[in-house]
Order: sequence, then C-alpha cells, then structure tokens
Amino acid sequence: MTSQVDKAVSVLNKGGIIIFPTDTAFGIGCRIDKAESVERLFEIRKRPKNQATPVLVSSIVMARNYFLEIPKEVEHKLVEKYWPGALTIVLPAKTKKVPELVRGMQKSVGIRVPNNPTILEIIKKTGVPILGPSANMHGENTPFKLEDLDKELVSKVDFVVKGEVALKNISTVIDCSVKPWKILRQGAIKISDTVKNILFIDTSDNQKIELGLVIEAKKYKEIVSLTALKREIVLNLIDKIIAKHNLNLKEITEIKVNNGPGSFTGLRAGISIANALASILNIPINGKKIGDLENAVYN
Repeated sequence: MTSQVDKAVSVLNKGGIIIFPTDTAFGIGCRIDKAESVERLFEIRKRPKNQATPVLVSSIVMARNYFLEIPKEVEHKLVEKYWPGALTIVLPAKTKKVPELVRGMQKSVGIRVPNNPTILEIIKKTGVPILGPSANMHGENTPFKLEDLDKELVSKVDFVVKGEVALKNISTVIDCSVKPWKILRQGAIKISDTVKNILFIDTSDNQKIELGLVIEAKKYKEIVSLTALKREIVLNLIDKIIAKHNLNLKEITEIKVNNGPGSFTGLRAGISIANALASILNIPINGKKIGDLENAVYN
C-alpha cells in the first residue's frame, strides 16, 4: 500500500488527478488548492460548473479549516456518530479556501471523512483535502469495482490507486446549513429526513411554568414555581432548559404553546413569548403562522 500511497501523493502534489477507492465507491480527485487541477477535473468528468463536488478530509480538524463553523449539534449528532463514514455534511464554507467550482458557485461545501485507510493515508500525507466525486462521467453509473471504471476516464487521469470498496453504496448527503436539516441524498447511512427540536411552553397557571423539550423524539420536562409570571423570568428559564440539553435557541425548530384553557394572564404571557421567539427564529407555533394564536386568545 505504501508505494501506491506515495505515488498518489506525488501525483497530487504536482497538480495531477487520481482515481482511488473509498468506503463507498471509487472516487476521482485532486488537491483542493490547485485551481488548474480542479478545472481539469470538471472538464474530464463533464461536470456542470454550477454543481458542487464533495470534499474528502482526513479528520474533523482538517474539516474545521474549510467549514466556516461546525455547530455543536452537528458535531455531537452527526460528526461523532458517523465520521469516518459514508456521510457528507454540507455547511457554510470558508469561501477564500474553497474554490467556487468546488462549491458549485454557492457559499456552502460538502465534506466527509471516508472510512478507507488508503485514501485517508493519501489525504494525510498530502496535507490538504482532495475532491471526491465518484469516478465516472457526469450522469453515468457509479463505479464500485475497478472493472466498473470507464476506460476513457481512466485514460485521462494521471494515476489509479488499486483497492476494494467496502460498502458499494453512495454516501448520504445532509444539508446542515438550513433549519431543519435536509437530506439531499439518501445513501449508505440512513438517518431521518429532518432533526426536530421542539420547545413546549405552558404558562396556563400564572403561578408556575411548565417547559418541555423534544430532542430527536426524546421528551424532557420541567416544572418551575413562580411568585410572579414575568416575561423576563420565563425567558431565562427557557434559556436554562435549552442550555441544559446542549442546545441554543437557533437549534429549536418548532414551538408548541398551551393556548387554553387556563389563566388569561398566564396564557397571554406564554403565547406572547412563543410569538416573539418564533418571529426571531422564523419557526412555527403549533404548526400555525406567527400571531394566529395570540389573536385567537385576545378575541
């Protein structure tokens, strides 16, 4: 393996293009920082220039250098669970380090750590990410074995790394730059289409507040006695319960609030808070548009 790895690294560092096995399929790539090589790769594969291409890294440390940020929720629920592996994560990119062609002229980039020792070693020794689309002409079948490779494509690259593909399936692609997360392509890893973090607010009793969270279908509940149902106190309690479960307000995808029966003063406080949060976060309340619940109570 060492001779193949060293040859591949040498070719990449000189601006060449290689074909290589990953855990999912055979890929084709070049160094991310070689502009001419990136353009040549697109031309070889006949890939539209407005279509982003995946990037392969050897570690989360390397990924951090090209993502603008990896949110804690993404790190805990996806990176730690599925990397290395067949999951491509899309997040806002450091646009000065990720070429426009790689990003498909967008501001985000898809990155993954492949679970294949050969390509991981190549990336580590190269010192930078390499592009990792499947080794086929655009729109053609994905190659899972050496014999599946298009001979025309092979003739246009500078080196082919031999090896085997374990999964023989495409990677799953999840866009974490939006809320809720969106599955762009379902592949080897099966995960739910969206991640829902629901905040429950119940202020129907103006002497206490009941808060709840549903995080990936798991329910958490807290009841706090209050001497006075003040908006500021309730907001502080909401911040605490969210922080307690390693979330922040931006990771809440929906709010459910008790809109009756109960104390008019209490209900009004809870609905007012829910409306304010939903407006800031641009998320639904009980599946309805912002303001609908408040108007219903006042009427």
